Amino acid sequence: MSCEDCLSRRAFLAKSTLAVAGAAALAAGCGDGQIGGSGATGPLPTGLTVKVSTVPELATVGLLAFLPSDARVAVKRTGPTSFLALSTACTHEGTRLDIVNNAVSFECPNHGSRFDSNGTVTRQPNAAGSATNLPILTTQYNAATDILTIG
Repeated sequence: MSCEDCLSRRAFLAKSTLAVAGAAALAAGCGDGQIGGSGATGPLPTGLTVKVSTVPELATVGLLAFLPSDARVAVKRTGPTSFLALSTACTHEGTRLDIVNNAVSFECPNHGSRFDSNGTVTRQPNAAGSATNLPILTTQYNAATDILTIG
């Protein structure tokens, strides 16, 4: 059998191996941006409720806490009856942020971005790209029932 345009078996295997390796590398890059855990990406939640007295950190003005029902949201008590709710997805690549510094700021475990308790960027990531301030969600607090509604 004679074929000028046919690949040799060796050339075919080499190109096939390269194609499979490229596909594997592409698939590995399609994760959620979180190393060793689930990311915080996706649409911002709406209609979340929490009984404030069930989250110990919310007893103190200025401290941050993840919502027990949805870790994509963190809440900070800003006054006796006022609260700030923030997305916990890093605006650089979507990784779920950690609450650090005695519950007063956020840090991205992937690239080191930092945000203060109001969601303002205080340190850009140590990788290509940049972070922006965290999205703020609406809040409504009913002092009579101690229920905070978010989103």
